[in-house]
Amino acid sequence: MARPQFSEAEVERHRDDIAAAALEMVEQEGIPNLTLRRLATRLGCSYTKPYSYYRNKEQLLDAVRGRGFDLLTEFAEREIATRGELVADFYLRFASQNPETYRVMFALDQEYVSDETQSKQERAWKACARPIHDMVEAGELEGDADLIAHVCWSALHGLASLALSNQLRLGKSVEEVGAALPRIFDAFRPKPGKSGNAQ
Repeated sequence: MARPQFSEAEVERHRDDIAAAALEMVEQEGIPNLTLRRLATRLGCSYTKPYSYYRNKEQLLDAVRGRGFDLLTEFAEREIATRGELVADFYLRFASQNPETYRVMFALDQEYVSDETQSKQERAWKACARPIHDMVEAGELEGDADLIAHVCWSALHGLASLALSNQLRLGKSVEEVGAALPRIFDAFRPKPGKSGNAQ
């Protein structure tokens, strides 16, 4: 029997459904337990179906990574709009609520990164950095907004990673360290007697 021919939209829908199931599987069972064969069993389809859309596990992980960045974008935009939160608050909460997804998003051994996932990461970055850009535009901070955002992100990612790996065992909790992180902004506050943003 001839294999049905799908439209481009149908192919994308199938790819998206598989990636969504893979992300759910990663969050529930961890990255090591994600295989295309086990995913097929979870989806109730033939073992070959996932291979029709993703050649190997690395491509599938890339799709999961992309969906993770989509979730981070949505989370950041929602939390900023409803709570007016700074990056430290919502970023650390996102990592704690989605630990396995966070791990795959920032895994050290990424063998394959698609242009689509790279674009989604850039979109998530812009959403997370928006409060800092707003502070620079308002004159509350001075300097390169992207540099300030990168400094904050480096500290936040380090703290999130330490918390997820249970490495905060030396006397301070993630809550205590997280509460102190906004003091990073002090280094970028306008100096007394100066007005306007640094160019």
